[in-house]
Amino acid sequence: MKTSIILAALAATALGAPAPRPQDVDFSGLDFSSDDLSTGPDFGTTKESIPLSKPATSDIVEDIKDDPATPVRKLRRDVKAILKRVPGDCAPQPINNGPQFINLDPVPWQEAVEAAYPPTNPSTLGPYKKVFDGLRGSVSQIGYRGLTTIHAYDVNACKTLCDKKAQCLGFNFYVERDPSLDPGDLCPNPSIITNYKCTLWSFPFLAGAADNIGQTRRQFKVVIAASVGYVKPYAASNLANFTSYGQDLYGSINAPLLNGDNTYLGVKSYPNADVNVDYFEPAVCAAACDAQTAYNSRHHASTPCQYKACNFFDAYVVLKDGKAQGLTCTLYTWTWADSYAVNGGQVRSDGVYKVANSYTYTNSRLPAPPYIDTCPV
Repeated sequence: MKTSIILAALAATALGAPAPRPQDVDFSGLDFSSDDLSTGPDFGTTKESIPLSKPATSDIVEDIKDDPATPVRKLRRDVKAILKRVPGDCAPQPINNGPQFINLDPVPWQEAVEAAYPPTNPSTLGPYKKVFDGLRGSVSQIGYRGLTTIHAYDVNACKTLCDKKAQCLGFNFYVERDPSLDPGDLCPNPSIITNYKCTLWSFPFLAGAADNIGQTRRQFKVVIAASVGYVKPYAASNLANFTSYGQDLYGSINAPLLNGDNTYLGVKSYPNADVNVDYFEPAVCAAACDAQTAYNSRHHASTPCQYKACNFFDAYVVLKDGKAQGLTCTLYTWTWADSYAVNGGQVRSDGVYKVANSYTYTNSRLPAPPYIDTCPV
């Protein structure tokens, strides 16, 4: 088999002035299917740890076989948090020894908590950046890694938990008005416990994700106050057969034609109906890139003497109205410079989309051409 060689002149073209982009990725059409993944703790939870949902490489390969990277389709369902209700048996709930705000109705309770803990948390904590402060809601989205109840308003204690948790990219610390008993027919509106809760997340988020504002359990109203959220960059490193450029880019790659040729192979989004991924993991994109090359090598009837190889990918997170939707992988035949990472988001009829954690990787087995020849000369 003869391998095509792309002349160095093409590299100069790729790094030159921007040209029309052929791959307008419609973020609203990405097919994220996350119904089986947790989007946050149930009310009443005081401590839990959620394991990562790690896909097998074979699942990623099979998914490409069944559904290769293509222009995007419309969403089949919305991402929604499902809050489970537990039977009310008046069982005592865990006591918190931290500062308590008792004998207060929901709104006065929130006001008292906010007076005690105003939204003046630092804008950064080490690598973490504050994305909201002083809200009356907690984060609800995919990528939930667990909850710990702390016995004081201690944001640094929550940060330390994220530091120690594998794949943790953000944390949400908040105060919650909880019942002292599990509300039931015999105790519909028990006395108050003030809990200080820390949740950990393996996807980034913005203020819009903090939309979990509480619930009514019998006659008791669970509400939230003094909620603060921090996120940190992903620590990029080289992958098997792929080299990382290491930078958290402004947006996703939006590449022009390369001497008239479209280098864009398509997009894959996770989780989907076949592959569950609930954390940011570029290795999933690497497996998809290789699987796409293998798929193309078997399906190229329209160009019988050559097929396109995946040599470069951009792994990033799409956020809709502040909530992470999942991991997105855009695949290319050609390596593009960081200057082409210009797609920072989109405003669509169904919401505002933003790009976070955009990292690019190139095939370290290069030189590998965009086209692989299969016909003898």
